[in-house]
Formats: sequence, C-alpha cells, structure tokens
Amino acid sequence: MIPTRVKWYYYRLQTMQPAEWAFRGKQWLRKQKEKRKPVNPVFTNVTVRPFDFSFPYEKMQVGGPYTVFGKELDPSAIQDFHLDIFSGKRFPQNDFSKNIDIRTDRHGSAKVVWEVNRLHYLLPLLIRYRQENNPAHLGLFMRLMRNWQEQNPYLRGINWYSNIEVCLRLINWYWCWNILESDEHWQQDEQCQAFRQQTWLPLIYQHCYYASRNPSLYSSANNHLVAEYAGLWIATLKWQFPESAGWNSYAKAGLEREILLQYSPAGIHREEASVYIQFATDFFLQSMIAGQHYGSPFSAAFEERLQAAFHYIAQLMDIRQQVPHYGDEDDGRVILPDNDHRSNNFVSLLNTAALLWNNADWKMSVTADTKTALLTAHLDETALPIAAKKYHSVCFREDGHAILRKTDSTQQQEIYCHFDAAPLGYLSIAAHGHADALSVVLHIDGYPFLTDPGTFAYHTHPEHRKYFTSTLAHNTITIDQTDQAILAGPTLWLQHYKAQIEQCTLSETTDIVTGSHNGYRQKQIMHSRTVRFYKTTDQLILSDTIQGEKAGYHIAMPFHLHPDIQVKQTAANCYRLSHPAIKRVVDIQMDRMLEVHRMQANEQGPQGWYSPSFMQKQPSSFLLGECTSEKKSLVLTTTLTIITLHEH
Repeated sequence: MIPTRVKWYYYRLQTMQPAEWAFRGKQWLRKQKEKRKPVNPVFTNVTVRPFDFSFPYEKMQVGGPYTVFGKELDPSAIQDFHLDIFSGKRFPQNDFSKNIDIRTDRHGSAKVVWEVNRLHYLLPLLIRYRQENNPAHLGLFMRLMRNWQEQNPYLRGINWYSNIEVCLRLINWYWCWNILESDEHWQQDEQCQAFRQQTWLPLIYQHCYYASRNPSLYSSANNHLVAEYAGLWIATLKWQFPESAGWNSYAKAGLEREILLQYSPAGIHREEASVYIQFATDFFLQSMIAGQHYGSPFSAAFEERLQAAFHYIAQLMDIRQQVPHYGDEDDGRVILPDNDHRSNNFVSLLNTAALLWNNADWKMSVTADTKTALLTAHLDETALPIAAKKYHSVCFREDGHAILRKTDSTQQQEIYCHFDAAPLGYLSIAAHGHADALSVVLHIDGYPFLTDPGTFAYHTHPEHRKYFTSTLAHNTITIDQTDQAILAGPTLWLQHYKAQIEQCTLSETTDIVTGSHNGYRQKQIMHSRTVRFYKTTDQLILSDTIQGEKAGYHIAMPFHLHPDIQVKQTAANCYRLSHPAIKRVVDIQMDRMLEVHRMQANEQGPQGWYSPSFMQKQPSSFLLGECTSEKKSLVLTTTLTIITLHEH
C-alpha cells in the first residue's frame, strides 16, 4: 500500500508546471543547506522611523477573555509555545522547522499551535497598559516575548515552518511598537531599552530575513503570499535594516500585483472562501494604511481594486451584517486589538474603509470599533454619518455569484439567497475551495436557515475534513456518492470543474438565475440549476436539470439546516422550518420523485454536524432527498415559501 505522504507528493506534483518544479527544487536545496549549516541572522544596524500620532485609547474597548478556536487561554499562563492546547500533544522544539510533520495529528494540530503563536494577545495587552498605566501589563508583554525568543531559535520548531505565521507576527509587532512609541517609561527605562535591543529588534530582523527568503509562489500564491508581502512591507517601512530598502520595494511590487490577480474587477476574492475575504482584504488595507503613515502610497489601480472588494463585502452582507458561508473558514485575523474573536471583522473593515474614502454607504455603526479606531487614528477627521443602506439583488455573472434578496429595512425583514456557480477555488490546488457548485444559502431576516456546514479542521480529523469539503455537505446535488472534484489532500484539489452563470435577469418582482457545472463530466452527466425568486409571493423555486448518457445514476439532494432551525414535517416531502428569533417560517416542498429523510448528527460520523468556528462542531440536521434515475435526464423541483405567522 502506498503511504499517504507519498501519494500526496504524487498528486501535488500534478498541480505544478515545469517552472514550479525548478522553484521547488531550489527551495529543497536551500532547505538542505539550512539544515546542515544553521544560520542565525544578525543585523549590523537599524534605524527606527517614528510615526507621531495619538491613539484614541479612550475609544478602544478591550474585551476578554482571549480564546483560541473557542477555548479560553490566559496569556499569563502560556509556558510552552509548541503545545497544542486542545490535544495536549507537543511539537518538537528543537527539530529543524521545515522537516516537521504538520500533515497528520502525530504532534497535534499545527493550526492550533500557530494560532497561539500569532501573538494576537500582545496588542490588547499593550492597549490596556496605555489605558491603565499598569506596569504589570508591560512586564507580561516583555516576559512573553523573551520566552518566545528563547523557545524559538531561528529555524527550530513549528513556529518557523510557515511564512504567513512569521509575517502575521511582524504586523502585530508593528502596531505594538506604535502603541508604545510615545510612552515615556518605555523610552527611558533601561530594562525596556535592553529588551528592545536584545530581544525585540533581533526577532524583527530574523522575521524580515525569513519573510524575504521563503515566498509562497506559483500554485501556492494565494492569501499566504499576500500576508508575506504585507508583513515585509509594513515592517520595513518602520524598521530600517541595511536590506530594508530592497525588501520594501520587493514587497510593495508584490502587493500591487497580487491585488489585481487575487481579486476580480468586481472585487470578488478568487479563493472562493467567503470568510477568507476579511482576512485577505485586511492585509491589503493595513498595507495601504502603513503606507499612509510613512508617505508611501499605492497606485490608483491598487486602490480601485481594494475599493471594489469593499463594495462586494457591502453587497454580500445580509440585513444583520452577516455573510453567507462558502469555502473554508478558520477564524483567521490579521490583528485582534479588541481581544475578541467573535467581533465582526467585516463590519470593522467597512467602517475603516468608510473613513478612509469618506464613503458613508460603507459605514456600519455609529461608534467606531476598536480596530477601526486604531487604523484610522492618523486621520484628521473621522466623523461620518451612516447612510441609509440600499439593498437589492445583484449578479456577478463573470465571477459566478448571485445574491437574490427582498429587503424591508424599516421592518428589519429580508429574504436573502446566495447562489454559487463560481470556480472551485484559486490556482491549480484550489486550496480553500469546497466542491459546492450550484449550492444555495438562505437567510431569513438575517438568520441562516439553509446553510453551509462550515470547515471544522484542516490537517487533523481527516474524515471530517473530507466530509465538510464534499459536495454532499452543500446544498446542491451529488451524483453516485462522488464529489464534483477530487480532494487529494487537506488543501489540494484535482480535476477542477467548470461552473458558470448562464443567464441572470433581475427585477423588482422576479429574479431568475441559471448556472451549470461539469463536475460529473467523467460520468457523462451535466447538472444545471435555475433559481426563480418571486418577490410578490415570497417564493423561491429551484429547478435542477440532470442530463446523462444513460439511466441508473444515483441522485442525492441535501438541504443543510442551521442548528437553531426547528423542523416539522407537514406532509410527504414537505417540511416547515422555523427559527425561535423570528415569526417567519420556510415551507420547503421537495420533488415527489425523491425519497426524503431528515438526517441527524451522531458521533458515528461527520454527517449532520455544523461547524460555527474552526475546531468546533455542533449537532444539526439536514433534509436528504434521494432517487435513482429511471431515464437519462430528469428535472427536480424544490419550492421554498416564506410565510409570516400571525399571532391569534
């Protein structure tokens, strides 16, 4: 039997072109050299460029406690930066970083360890220090940093494995340094001065050196590469090492290039993972703001594409400022100054963009959140009224996304349907996409009814990873128990499908969108779906056409429900869906050709589970209709009727 790791390398090579083989070969040779002859990058001199502005500490609310994927973690209790706090397993501290096994759970979850080592808790700790002038907070900051330096010598241990993690620390340190820069005690105290020279600046230099030498190029050039450019750009604006000018030019050119590659002209992030939009967009936003700090602006094309991204985010949000989930989600944040992973970073991004470009349409709240207050502190004027939001259906035909909606802002009522006929993902590995072509998501009054079950895990829990990315885990059609594409590794897809929106017409009374995909072309089967939204009767009708070369194929049509949804069967193939927070229900009638069952989550398998956050899952349910085709082609009709219940 071929070992799993060998199979992964075989499949991974299939996604590469000859130029990438050469690049990977050079990386491998460098890795062997680094392993044989360990280096310890040391800088000869540095100039720190101050940026003088007053942070509005009185506007910064720091919540608590700090959590890692829902698990509380007290920063003062952190002793081991290589520990998986979920499993209790530990990654080897002194092993050569690039040889450590992260693709199994042998040492635990690398993702969990990396989350702790992003050091997000340092920035809120320093904000508290400036608010309270409590030296204990500053003391804890320096102790954590010294411990990190001691436990993580260059290229030893899991925390030097991934360049994105290196660059996230750089960005967090940029804001930490700015917070401390105007503090008199920090500037004059001898212990603080020694800490800067012996611990912090050497770490910053090591991180810049690593960031410049380990880019994620070719088929890996996704949000990781953006993070790498952003971290190096932001760091070298502030800390002027001998190499900083070259590093800075390299990073800025990369950011200018990648924003045009990774976002469509309509502002849609091409990784096809909705929650990743806030993560990737934040790197570009903070890069632009750091450039403003030091008088180094980006091009008009850069700003135009970034504004397009904010325009898409504003349209993607439902009436309660939630976004529909599609693709991977792992709670990734660039900085977390409010200490709260539950805060809505989409809202924060739009609030910040509203002030930067003086666009009231993007302002989401009257009071600036902590992150917006931090990022816009350099602006002379931050007062901006909230404009009345204009909600309407929209179709991004070239990108494969359609949002059908009927909104009454005065009553806080909305029917919101997201239709996905987009590509599997970005580049040849489509790392963070799911096999979800023609899936629909339905929110009523801002509450999810039909939903994407989420992500849960990457490199651990392989059975769950396979399920949560599968076609069956999405509100579309599965043929013969197979996926629309092949998952060959936790973040590696083969045989990508082509999906497209074939037609879309939108009006005040009726929206109609049709999409198709060829994910079952090897079975000689095509699937197309038409969604009709009749706004006068509050009805959504889904028509699925499956065309094959021969009869006898198996069809599975699931509708995944959010855990808060209550289900009651009202007739054969008819169910009423309700949510305790609202007085509207959804009556769903599935096609008579289907045999329909309500499937419940159980501990024997991953089906029926919902993941609200990375490494978390909740029991839920889904409606599953199945049949075996008696003809080559058939059409299945599903009717969703939204009804307002009146009290008697």
